[in-house]
Amino acid sequence: MKPVLFRLKYISHRSLVIVVLLLTLVTGWQLILYSRASLLQDIRLHGENRLLIHISAIRRDLNRFTPMPFVLSQNREVRLLLQQYSDDLVARVNPFLEQANQVAGTRNWGVLNTEGQVIASSDWRSNSSTLPVSGRDQPFFRGALNGEYGGYFAADKRLPVYYLSAPIYGAGQLLGVAVVGVDLRQLQENWSTSRDYLLVSDQQGEVFLSSLDALRNQRLPDPSDKAPVDQASGWLWVNDGLLGRQPLLRSADGQQTYLVQSVLLDDLHWDIHFLTDLAPVFQQLRSQVAFVLGGGFALLLLLLFVRERQLKLRSLDEARELRLKNEAQQREMISNTQAGLMVLNPSGEVVFSNPRAQQYFAVDARQLLTCTIEQLLDHSQPLDQLQQLAGQLVNPARFRPINLLETLARRLDGSLFPVIISINPITWGGSDGYLVTLVDITKRKRAEQALRQANEALELRVQERTRELHEAQAELIQQSKLAALGTMAAAIAHELNQPLTAIRTSVFSSRLLLQRDQLQAAEQALEQIVSMTERMALITGQLKTFAYKKPDSLIQVALVECIEQVLPMFEDHLLQQQVELLLDYQARPVVLADQPRLEQVLINLLRNALDAMAGCPVKQLSVRVWQKDGQAWFSVSDRGGGFTEESLAHLFDPFFTTKEVGQGLGLGLAISYSIVNDFGGQIRAENRRHGGARFRVRLPLAEVSSGASVQETVQ
Repeated sequence: MKPVLFRLKYISHRSLVIVVLLLTLVTGWQLILYSRASLLQDIRLHGENRLLIHISAIRRDLNRFTPMPFVLSQNREVRLLLQQYSDDLVARVNPFLEQANQVAGTRNWGVLNTEGQVIASSDWRSNSSTLPVSGRDQPFFRGALNGEYGGYFAADKRLPVYYLSAPIYGAGQLLGVAVVGVDLRQLQENWSTSRDYLLVSDQQGEVFLSSLDALRNQRLPDPSDKAPVDQASGWLWVNDGLLGRQPLLRSADGQQTYLVQSVLLDDLHWDIHFLTDLAPVFQQLRSQVAFVLGGGFALLLLLLFVRERQLKLRSLDEARELRLKNEAQQREMISNTQAGLMVLNPSGEVVFSNPRAQQYFAVDARQLLTCTIEQLLDHSQPLDQLQQLAGQLVNPARFRPINLLETLARRLDGSLFPVIISINPITWGGSDGYLVTLVDITKRKRAEQALRQANEALELRVQERTRELHEAQAELIQQSKLAALGTMAAAIAHELNQPLTAIRTSVFSSRLLLQRDQLQAAEQALEQIVSMTERMALITGQLKTFAYKKPDSLIQVALVECIEQVLPMFEDHLLQQQVELLLDYQARPVVLADQPRLEQVLINLLRNALDAMAGCPVKQLSVRVWQKDGQAWFSVSDRGGGFTEESLAHLFDPFFTTKEVGQGLGLGLAISYSIVNDFGGQIRAENRRHGGARFRVRLPLAEVSSGASVQETVQ
C-alpha cells in the first residue's frame, strides 16, 4: 500500500508542478506578447514623434531660405544686368552674390538668363561654377520660366543640393531666373546632436542624406521586395517574427537591426525614414523570457506594483507640497509688488489684496474683501471691455483678458481716481480665479493736463506771432509793389521819351520839306515816324505779357519743330553778324506747353544771345535738346561776355537789364521766367566754363500713345 500511496502522492505533486509550470508558461507567454505589443507601440509613438520633429526641423530650415530667390529677383542691379548685360554690371553683381551667399550660409547664388545660361554667380572666383553649366533642362529653371516660386532637389557631384528659384521680371516681361542652392548636408548636423538615425531618399529611392555612412548614396528598394539595399553595403531587409511583420533593416553580420518608419513629403517628393535601434528591445524581450523561465516574473510584477504605488504616493505628496509652496510664493510676490494687485473669484468678489491696492482704495484688507470688482470700477465710461465683465468672469470660456486699459476706479467714499487696469486668469487656492493689476496714474494725468495747458498757451502765442508776421509781410509786399511801379514808370518814361522826341523832330522836318516840295525827303521822314511808333508799340506790347492770361490747359508741342519755326526769324541777323549756329538734337521730345508762348521764350533767349555776342571776335550760337529723368531739356548758349555774380542774382527780375540805356526794358527774361513756370518747368542761367553764357530750360514731357508718332501728335 505504501508504494501506491507514495506514487499517487508523487503523481499529484508532479501534476501540480506541471499545472503550475503550464500556468506560469502560459501567463509568461501572454505577458511577453503583451509586453512586445506595448514596446512596439512605444517605439512607434516615439518614432512618429521624432519623425515629426525632424520633418518640422527640415521644413523650418528650408523655409529659412525660401524668400532668398525672391529677394534676389527684386535687386535693381540684377534686373539691370539682365536688361543691359555688361562686364561692369557683372563685376558689381558677382561680389554681391558672394557676400549674400556667405551671410545666408548657402552653397551658391546665381542669376540665369532666359536661355538658362549662368551670367552671374557667387563662386565667380573659382575656375568652375557649382551651378549647372546650362540650366535649360533643370526643373528649377523650367518652373521659374512658368512663373513659379519653388524648390527642387538635385544631386550636384554626389552632393545633395536643394535649388530655390524665382522668376525675375522687369518692364512687364520675364528677364531671367534667380537661383539659390542650399547644401542639404547641413541638415545632418542636427541629427548627429540628437543621436537619431534618419534617411532621406528621393522618388527613385536614392538615399542622399543619411545618419549612417554605409547607406548614403545607395538605392533603397521597396521593403516588400525583401531584396538587399546594396550588395556592397552589407545591409538587408529582413522580417523578424519576434516583432511581427515590421520592416527591419539589418546588417549582414547581424550586429545592428533597425525598425524603419517612413513618411512621404508630397511637396518635396522626399521619403523621410526614421530608424530605431532594436538592440535594447531585443535585450529586454530576452530578459523577460529568462525571468519567466526562472519563475520570478510574478515576483517582479509584484515588486514593480509596490514600487509604482510608492512612487505615485510620493508624487502626490510632492505635487501637494509644490502647490502650497507656489501659493506662498504668489502671496509673497503680490504683497511686495509696487502695483496694486487683487485676486477675484469667478463671482467677481475680492478674495485677496496686497498693501498697495489697499492704499489705492484707502481701506484695509478686511473692508476690501467685502467688495466686488463692479463696485471698485466706474462703469459710467463707454468702455466695451468693462460693460459685461461680471458675466464674463462667471463663464471663463467667454472671458477675454484685459491688458493695460485706462479707466477710473472708485473708492468706498465715492471718489474717483485714474488707473491702468489688467485682468488675467490665474489659479488660486486650487481653483480658477482672476488676477487684477492696478497702477494709479493720477500724477501722470496731472502732468498731461499741465502739458496740455502749456501747449495751448504756446499755440496762442504762435498764432499771434504768425498774424504779426503776415501783417509785416503784407506791408513789405505793398512797398515792393510801389518800388516796382516806380522803376517801371521811370523805365517806360525813359524808353518812350526818345521815340517821342524823334517823332516831334520828324514832324517838324516833314512840314518844312512839304513846304519846299521835297516830297521824297518828306516821305523818308514819315517812314522814320512809322519806325518810331512801331518801337513804342513793341515796348507797350511787352508790358501786356504780364497781364496775359495763360490757357486753361496745356497741349502737346513738339519742341524741336517749335525751335525750327523760330530760327528762320533770325536768318538775316545770323548772316549779317556771321554767327555760327550749332544744333544738337539728342532727342525729339513732345512737351506740355502753349506753342505761341513757348516760341516767345525761344525768341527772347535767342535775341539775348545774339545781343551778347555783338562785337565779339568769335560768334557761336548753340542750341541743344535732350531728355533726362522723364523731363525734356533744351539750352541756348553763346560765346559772349557772360554774367557777373550780381547779374545772376537779379537776372529774372522785371526791368533789370545789362544792356545799355535805350537797348531794352529788361522784361524779356522776366517774361520767359513767368511763361516757363506756367508750364510747370524751370529756367536757369549760368556761365560757361570757357566763356559765354548758357540758359537751361526744363519742361514736362507729354504722354504720347505708343501707336502715334511725334509728327502725328504735332498735327
